[in-house]
Amino acid sequence: MVKLNKKKKMLLLAGSICFIFYMTMFPNRYLGIGIEPGGHNFIPFLMIKEMFVERSVFTFIINNIGNIALFMPFGFFLPLAFPRFSQLLLCTAVGCCLSAAIETIQWFMEYRWSDVDDVILNTVGTMAGYGIYKAVKKATDSISISV
Repeated sequence: MVKLNKKKKMLLLAGSICFIFYMTMFPNRYLGIGIEPGGHNFIPFLMIKEMFVERSVFTFIINNIGNIALFMPFGFFLPLAFPRFSQLLLCTAVGCCLSAAIETIQWFMEYRWSDVDDVILNTVGTMAGYGIYKAVKKATDSISISV
């Protein structure tokens, strides 16, 4: 079995956080993120619905699936690096707080959207990453592979 020491686990968690901040704080012309004036949304599921009904499939996928996928590594690496966060509720709460902090920062950024839907989707992503963590942990606890 491949073993990761504490330092490598922390590095993977830090990398996931850095990637989150890179994708949420800097413009990306290819994805169309952060290049037009932003705004604010406090109505849950409003932008998810608007993306589905009024925008292209590409925009819907980038915004909604992208927000979920963005936080999945965080949900996986947080309990891996810090076993005290290996409970679903605790891991999810940390992911939700990180997302809320990012949305608060984006409130003050001219070319970003501060959106409650992003907090919802990011929290779902954290939960999905946690689910993968638990599945991998269960599989590696029952099967030992030497490399």
